[in-house]
Amino acid sequence: MALIPRSPTSRLLVLTLVLLSKAASAQSLPDKKEVSDWVRNALKASDLASADSLSYHLMAKVHYTLGDKTLDGTYEILWATRDRYRLEIRMSDTGETDVVLTDKEYIVRNTPTPTVEMGRLTGFLFNPSLPESSGTQRNDSVYKLSSTGEGATRQICALVGDNQTLEHEFCFDANSELVSRHDRPRPHSSVSKEAYSLDMTDYVSLESMRYPRRLSKRFGPESIDVNVEKWETVKQFDAKVFVPPPNSTVWNWCSTPEVKTPKNAQQQVLSAILSQSFTANGRLPYLAVYQIIGTDGMAKQTTDLFSSPESAMKEFTSEQRRGPWPVHVCNGKPVEYESIFTFWPLLPKLR
Repeated sequence: MALIPRSPTSRLLVLTLVLLSKAASAQSLPDKKEVSDWVRNALKASDLASADSLSYHLMAKVHYTLGDKTLDGTYEILWATRDRYRLEIRMSDTGETDVVLTDKEYIVRNTPTPTVEMGRLTGFLFNPSLPESSGTQRNDSVYKLSSTGEGATRQICALVGDNQTLEHEFCFDANSELVSRHDRPRPHSSVSKEAYSLDMTDYVSLESMRYPRRLSKRFGPESIDVNVEKWETVKQFDAKVFVPPPNSTVWNWCSTPEVKTPKNAQQQVLSAILSQSFTANGRLPYLAVYQIIGTDGMAKQTTDLFSSPESAMKEFTSEQRRGPWPVHVCNGKPVEYESIFTFWPLLPKLR
């Protein structure tokens, strides 16, 4: 049987359908499970204190606001290994130097205790991708995907986590590299859109790590803006870098202490008490308290650092100040440690 040749019109139609099919395939969204792996890898790569991180030097400029106080300064990290590093924090007229060597931490500061900004900056910079004080646990499962652009400029954005309060968005480039991170309260949550925001952009890679050069966070009475000016590998640090500063306070230390939390730990009890106080009085309290926690989990020293309104600190009674608090165990032995307890709740929408 003779084959009937196709007309030019039919051949054009087939070619058009093939090209459209390829274009649709090229622009299809990846599998959510695959993108969950991207998120998981990105979180690990941005953890400056991870066990397998390389030796590096990071220098950042910081603008910090808490209530009506505004500070500018620098934050420097000289990192050899998890048990050998140095931090230099300078904020206006306050400063602190921390040197960690094996099982000891040497601290010298020109203030009687660490300030709120010292504690908050360290927690934020070392692992900014983990939401804190937001009532969430880390969850890297993807529940929604979207894309913008085409080809080399295409970005895949994923909404991540199972939290009903905050929305965590990770955006990746055509090579599956993280390019931005944004957190906002969910549109239909009970939390005000002004209560919390987190923006991390201008990501750069340093061997196996990837970190943002622009970080911005708003949380209640606090805002943090960070510009990373230098982040580079270091083959070998000068020996003087890890010499303990003169007149240091020395603490027994380990990089990953075993944390034993009593069932009635005050950090849990206090959050419930303060939340109930807000419900009863129609106001939202914020507070930060510095403590030295003994080997038995009881507070040996307590210093009020910040309270808004000032009356909120009255909820923090003398009995609650003492403990019990979590016990830190290093190499099988409990150790004393410094802690800044913060109650930083998310501001609810006005009814």
